[in-house]
Amino acid sequence: MRHNSLHVKTALRLGWIILCLVLTLGVRCWNIRDVFVEGHIYFLDPDCYSRMTRARMIVEHPGMIVRHHNFENWPQGVTAHTTAPFDYLIVSLKWTLDGLFKVFGHAQQPSVLRAQTLDLAGALVSPLLGVAGALFLAWWLAKFRVRFGAAALLFYALSPILVHGTVLGRPDHQSLLMLTLTVALGAELALARKAESPDSETLASERRWGLVSGMAWGVSLWVSLYEPIILLVVTVALWLALDRRAFLSRQRVPGAVACLAIVGLSLLLEGWPVAMPDAAIRQYFGNWEGQIGELQRLSFVQLFPWVGWWCVVSVVLLWLARRQDRRALPMLIMLVVVALLSMWQARWGYFLGIVFAWTLPWQMQALRRGWAAWLFFAVGWWPIMDSWDKALFPEDYLQDQRNMKRAELVALRGLAANVMSQNGGPFLASWWLSPEIAYWSGQPGVAGSSHESLSGIVDSARFFLSSDAATAAAILRRRRVFWVVSDDSARDVEMSAELLKEKPPEKPLAVTLWDHPEDAPDFLVEWGGRVAVRPDGLRFYRLYEVDNATLPK
Repeated sequence: MRHNSLHVKTALRLGWIILCLVLTLGVRCWNIRDVFVEGHIYFLDPDCYSRMTRARMIVEHPGMIVRHHNFENWPQGVTAHTTAPFDYLIVSLKWTLDGLFKVFGHAQQPSVLRAQTLDLAGALVSPLLGVAGALFLAWWLAKFRVRFGAAALLFYALSPILVHGTVLGRPDHQSLLMLTLTVALGAELALARKAESPDSETLASERRWGLVSGMAWGVSLWVSLYEPIILLVVTVALWLALDRRAFLSRQRVPGAVACLAIVGLSLLLEGWPVAMPDAAIRQYFGNWEGQIGELQRLSFVQLFPWVGWWCVVSVVLLWLARRQDRRALPMLIMLVVVALLSMWQARWGYFLGIVFAWTLPWQMQALRRGWAAWLFFAVGWWPIMDSWDKALFPEDYLQDQRNMKRAELVALRGLAANVMSQNGGPFLASWWLSPEIAYWSGQPGVAGSSHESLSGIVDSARFFLSSDAATAAAILRRRRVFWVVSDDSARDVEMSAELLKEKPPEKPLAVTLWDHPEDAPDFLVEWGGRVAVRPDGLRFYRLYEVDNATLPK
């Protein structure tokens, strides 16, 4: 009877893990209608198109390490801080998809996706990384038989901020960081377990986990020297403060060597990624970051839709849990640090979600009684479920905005791929449009979405905010521009004025190009070809060709 009961419990645990893995993948594809539009694949952020441009460069030149971007801040380009691991992850997935289509595809009825395997790889890479993170978490929780581990796995599957970081159509390096840091923190928690008797098997286990930790931290530091290095410093400080002897033990030496080796390899292949900021960055970065969503400040209340109402009492519960498990105290400190960082910059929210998932079982264990813990877990979901309700069933005006955005992207892709690509030439457009246009057209742009291209962003802002033809002509001539893409004038003026901290003139060029193309300077000739239009009859975008014959010298 006891044997049968054990089998039932094992089957239930396995079923729960499979269900959570399916949820992890399914929920990360909730936005599929925004990604697959009219037979093409679209990405969610401008940065994603910059990443995909890098991946395409590698496909065209296998084995290269992309250090310089000539597709933004034209003609100077930028020396990018972006690194190779995520580039090659996308390209490797593309090659895998090519093989799968070759083996399982039908020659008579080829899939529309077969010619878009690079885009398909970009769309799928982050959800697959999300599933990999959930699989590691599930394995770790089961291996160490963590009580209430099922709650942590469900939270990982459904947390809106964790979903956003690994959602369909968002090929961003943060999804890879989320996986590597999930592994790194899991390894640190495994190493922090208090062994009853440190026998040879325990020491061997510590060496293995130390190696996993070192490799995970090393890859994280290769991917980015921002979030991982801060989390590593906090982790090392906690070890030195709470268990210096264990941290400096022989068992951790192989991991430290592996971490340093990976970091050394990254420097050998890519060089030192940190450079002194140029004049544009020093002057305008503070203004520009106010326009970037992931750099916004948040209040504590704004964290609720990401980590539920549980965070209201997390500090108290982890403080109580330290009596039963010494790991609760460092988890408490790490959670507080990452929460404060998330309120400083929203981009830390991804790592807040990861840290919170690791701490949730210990929070529930502090409640002692199972019914109280599960009641606490059930009540805490309210803000998360409310967030999903708004995302899946938006107000009519929000749904209209999403539909309009899809139509705008289709129109912009048509201009970039069918006109600008075929005729060639660098372009000037708003920074939030430039990465998309560069990817679809294969032509370089003046602006970009990275802070390294702030010089080009500033010039594009000055162009749209200029009130005289001479200023605009000087920018076009210096930047060697062939095309100008005009967007909604109100947004161009508002964003340009905010970036430059200047009062807009009475009639800036952005308004002229968008609302009164007949008054455009002689050297800007509107392209008159067929283009998609809005339901109200207005164009989605206006495309101007620079007439060098009339461009003032």
